[in-house]
Amino acid sequence: MTRGRLARVLWIGAAAILVAAALVALAALLRGDFSETDGRILLTLAALLYAGGTAIAGLALADRGPARRLGWAVAAVAPVGLALVLAAIWSFVWEAENEPWNKLAWSAVLALLAGLLATTALLLARRPVLVRLAIAAGALALVAAALSIAGIWSEPEGDTYVKAVGAAWILAALAFFLVPVLQRLTAAGVAESEVRVLARLDDVELVATRSREDAIEAKLEPGERLALRRRQAVG
Repeated sequence: MTRGRLARVLWIGAAAILVAAALVALAALLRGDFSETDGRILLTLAALLYAGGTAIAGLALADRGPARRLGWAVAAVAPVGLALVLAAIWSFVWEAENEPWNKLAWSAVLALLAGLLATTALLLARRPVLVRLAIAAGALALVAAALSIAGIWSEPEGDTYVKAVGAAWILAALAFFLVPVLQRLTAAGVAESEVRVLARLDDVELVATRSREDAIEAKLEPGERLALRRRQAVG
């Protein structure tokens, strides 16, 4: 199965999860009783959606760019994080004797969040300066997640550590949201007539343009890329 088809399967699964969550919520509403099992089912569906979205972002990043290793790493970690979260949800997560499972689950949630921010920021970035900003967002998210996980397990006293963790997450969120904002801002400032040469073959150029005149609307299948080559002889 290609990565494009796998991503499509994951998106279909995401839609199925949303439908299932809505059905569980409706059943609880009509029954007039929201049981503990209903809560765990909804948490399970939310965990599946969260980990699945992280895996999709990782696979999308693995499909292009120099950060393919990061994409594969995030896609590989997502099922592990999901397993830890599900183990906590169905192991009487709120009981004190299962505190290690709770800590493992929250650690997995934070690690997946760092991976999701890093991969999504790189996917949104199109210009070199924004790629560097996306890398900074991913690095800050990784630092914030590491500090948060360390705090979960060591339980430090005082407000200094909490403030440091909060500052790291704020900076990570700032860098992450600046990527799409600046992407749109820089795109809006480019004239429609401006073209960017992608490849040349003799007197023929393959260019990227914002103008619709003489433009080709190429619809590519997942995983396909444009290539410029000489016409091959038939027979």
